[in-house]
Amino acid sequence: MKRVFSATEYKRALMPLSPEERQRIASAAAEAARAEAEERNASCVILLCCGGFMEEIAALTAKGLEGMGLIAKIACLGRDDLPALAGAFVCDFLLFADGTVQKARWVEALQRSSCPVISLGIPAGVDPDTGVASAVAVQAVTTIAPLGYLKGLFFQDGLDHCGRIRFIGPEAKGEGVARFEAEDAVRLLPPRKRTAHKGDSGKALLCVGSPKYVGAALLSARACLAAGCGILYVACPREPREALYSLPEAIGISVGEDWDGESCQRAIDALSGKQAVGIGCGAGDGDISLLLEAALETKLPTVLDADGLNCLSRHKELYGLLHEKVVLTPHPGEMGRLLGVSSKDVLADPLQTAKDFAAKWGCAVLLKGAATVVSDGRRTRIVAEGNAGLGKGGSGDVLTGIITALLAQGIEPFDGACLGSFLLGTSADRAFALLKERMLRASNVIEALERI
Repeated sequence: MKRVFSATEYKRALMPLSPEERQRIASAAAEAARAEAEERNASCVILLCCGGFMEEIAALTAKGLEGMGLIAKIACLGRDDLPALAGAFVCDFLLFADGTVQKARWVEALQRSSCPVISLGIPAGVDPDTGVASAVAVQAVTTIAPLGYLKGLFFQDGLDHCGRIRFIGPEAKGEGVARFEAEDAVRLLPPRKRTAHKGDSGKALLCVGSPKYVGAALLSARACLAAGCGILYVACPREPREALYSLPEAIGISVGEDWDGESCQRAIDALSGKQAVGIGCGAGDGDISLLLEAALETKLPTVLDADGLNCLSRHKELYGLLHEKVVLTPHPGEMGRLLGVSSKDVLADPLQTAKDFAAKWGCAVLLKGAATVVSDGRRTRIVAEGNAGLGKGGSGDVLTGIITALLAQGIEPFDGACLGSFLLGTSADRAFALLKERMLRASNVIEALERI
């Protein structure tokens, strides 16, 4: 896990670095710039900087580039003119530069030139705290991050402007907001013992689906099984229950034609003996408040998503039943309904929004976005894996299924929320490499036998 800083925290962390640590940053920056420049057949690297610390790093980087056989030119704001950009590769070391007219002209010239740019910290013109880009902002091919990451990389326009994000060290120590990464996922998914059986992998209950949203039940159930749940029960209305015949590993529990008081009672009866429950995916407009209340009172590890969250927002008297084993998985609109504010208000500061709600009600909040925020009020993590392809219906159902399975296997809710978001966001190959034998279903064995 690497630290995520506000602009003030970042500056405070960078300034006391020793000469050796500064040299380490410059060497890593030079290597990153060399690789990018050579990929584009550029022999000249122009380093744009402001004075003080950034000029020192630029000078050390330039020396490293020259040692690699490249031409390096430094231009410092307030002292130098902008060199000719044609055919050059540019290092944007304008972090902490004031918003001067000269800086804006330089960035505007970069935009016109279409020169490839590598940025240090965050692309110039992108707010390091909010991620909001000004009219003139650098479009980087790579952003290199010493010590950790600036908040603005992950929110608003940040991810669209930063290109690839590359941590270059040294790693900052201390507590605070951090980015959840592959090494953290590996730590939470130890190999299963050869003697493991289905009971060791947990019994989970999903209360999902409706006549309108049959697919939500199937998606969440398949994801739950793929993420390693040992025995899965799915309480759902008749139509999604019939669709579950295509997933024979799931045990269907029919609750009636659609969700109502009687349906809720049938689902409540199924809570006994389970290690985790997921509620809400595709439940539709039915009132499931009785089910929410009963599930929360059991103190079971619980995931609430979609219509479960919408129902909760209509029954704010249930907020007091939230507890440390509950994971809420809202997108900004659902978070806004829970708080009684607009999604725009939520997006203005997703980190603080998630943290404040989690702290107030004692649960874990997974606030979805291009970068997802997970907080339990004490710890806050950013999960930045994924791509725009996940921005479609069904992704949230899959996420709920994954997290429910992880909680059923005994993973602590905050960790399960982080890990679930990471697994959803990573490519299929990477997720498969992490989940390994957990993904094997009985149907897969039959399919393999049929191929022999």
